[in-house]
Amino acid sequence: MKIFNKYFVGALLLGTTIGLTSCDLDEYNPSSETADAVFATEQGMQGLVNQMYYNFRWKYFGREDPVLYFEGAGDIWANIPDKYTYGMQLTRFVDLQGDRGQVQGAWNRVYDNVNLANEVLEYLPTTQGLKQETHDTFEGEARFMRSYNYWWLVEWFGDIEMRTKPTSTPVYTAYRTDRKVIYDEVIIPDAEAATKLLPIQPYNGEVGRSTKKAAYALLARVCLTRAQYETAGSSEARAFYQKAYDAAKYVMDNQASLGISLYSTYDEIWQAKNNKTNSEYLWVVTHSSNSTLNKQSGNPNRLHMYFSPRLLNRFGNVQNATNWEYPRESVLLCPTYYLLNLYADWDLRYDVLFQEEFPVSADSYTWDEAAVTNYMAPAALQGKTIKKGDLGLKVTRKTVTDAEREAAAEQGYVLLGANNVYDLRAGKVTSMGGARIRDLNPDDIGGVPTTTFVATSYPRFRKYRIWDRDPNGTFLLTAANAQIGFADVPIFRYAEMPLIAAECQMQLGNAAAAADIINDEAKGIRTSRILKPGHNASEMKVSASDMTIEWFLEERARELCGEWLRWFDLKRTHKMVEYFKGHNPAMRGDEPVDEHNYLWPIPTSFLDKLENATEFGQNPGYNPYVK
Repeated sequence: MKIFNKYFVGALLLGTTIGLTSCDLDEYNPSSETADAVFATEQGMQGLVNQMYYNFRWKYFGREDPVLYFEGAGDIWANIPDKYTYGMQLTRFVDLQGDRGQVQGAWNRVYDNVNLANEVLEYLPTTQGLKQETHDTFEGEARFMRSYNYWWLVEWFGDIEMRTKPTSTPVYTAYRTDRKVIYDEVIIPDAEAATKLLPIQPYNGEVGRSTKKAAYALLARVCLTRAQYETAGSSEARAFYQKAYDAAKYVMDNQASLGISLYSTYDEIWQAKNNKTNSEYLWVVTHSSNSTLNKQSGNPNRLHMYFSPRLLNRFGNVQNATNWEYPRESVLLCPTYYLLNLYADWDLRYDVLFQEEFPVSADSYTWDEAAVTNYMAPAALQGKTIKKGDLGLKVTRKTVTDAEREAAAEQGYVLLGANNVYDLRAGKVTSMGGARIRDLNPDDIGGVPTTTFVATSYPRFRKYRIWDRDPNGTFLLTAANAQIGFADVPIFRYAEMPLIAAECQMQLGNAAAAADIINDEAKGIRTSRILKPGHNASEMKVSASDMTIEWFLEERARELCGEWLRWFDLKRTHKMVEYFKGHNPAMRGDEPVDEHNYLWPIPTSFLDKLENATEFGQNPGYNPYVK
């Protein structure tokens, strides 16, 4: 009989809630009871199920590291110049090895979640007093979580140990299992089971728990990913594409019964007022306005800080509790030139997702010589006074001329074009449309001069908003100068489903059907809500000839940027090295990415504990493990 693990005692005592509408778990102290006794009660089992969600709120979605390794390690985001080396192991694989803390942390916590799911599945059959519906829901949640976490582990680390029973005592040996086996015996079967077991509405109405729509979305994603491990065009690959298509199509065809409702405008998806009840989100990680319910009570969700240009303490913008237009910053990544230029002129998504114009938030501001110099602005700007609400800075993705910058200066604002922020000189733009950000030390690489103010000015990404510019509306931050954001974070969103369904049809040889899915006004991607006024619908529609893997990667970047998928997309399509170098050339030319980066290194801390560490081994391309 196993003694109740201290780790799970803590889980129960924390009394965490999953969603804002749920009630706190009653505090419960199992004392010296065994795990069998504790998890035999509904209260104990519910606490264990709740704990599966905890790491996602604590260390992942809303925090810094996943932004760097899911989105930064790819072709659509780059390190900002004045933090060029920050997190470089994660964003550009510079000196990435198994002893890096971020690698160890992800391995440990994701395996923790696997173990928690295994605990639920181990003890659930002996839990007393559960209604069958509750039993099925708890099992479905555990299988959903185990499938999702193993998908993450396998894609990151490759062949790893497959554990389907809880680990409660130290283990000193481990053996790799072929990743295809883990998919076929755990990841896909668990996701399939979750589609049958999970309810349409979350348990107890607690937003953030997995539901039927989330399970189908997961099944679609993991089957699409699984196909990469079979020969292209083979019957085995086709079977996985068909299964992924069927799951995605189920979500598309059953929107109403699954509780999905598509907004009439694209902007509504990202409005703060819709964050907590978003009808297009399929699964979210929740954060609470009650800080005691967040593991990191001081800074649970900081996504609003990571994708911003530097705007505070510039042209009169100060940080304070009520300056909602310019909240606290912790700038990490900027959009690549490639990403900004993926959107055609007709595409309203760019206008919704990227802010180019920045007003003055001070009562008034006069441009002095230092500010003009910092922005490398025309001399005519000096002495100009602008008032609250006036345009202070415009950063456009388009190229601008000196004459246009002069005209802007005469009107009292700074105008920066893509040619001011990125190195677009002749011969510097790659054949794939990528360009480096201008370097703060240009002489080292034969670059062109810039300043910190210019190099850290770019369009602001606006998926993770904390308000809707309505003083009487929703605020998802305790104060504008605080880190305590409590917006929920989407992990699965409806738009991924038609993209998966169409890609699968393309892979199955049905390009025309793929295009029809994308163009479907009621269920697709290229719908009237993303068409800019003044443009014709024919501009956005696609045809069978457009349906290539390259097009899908472009469209997934346009639609899903910032949503935790880019690294996985480039990996499963085996485009990472090509796209990284072609779309996101490093500012200083030091991108070391190569084929071995399709897998991450096995953590040294894990290998250190193994008696058979040499047998388990390090992943290829990284420093060989030495005991």
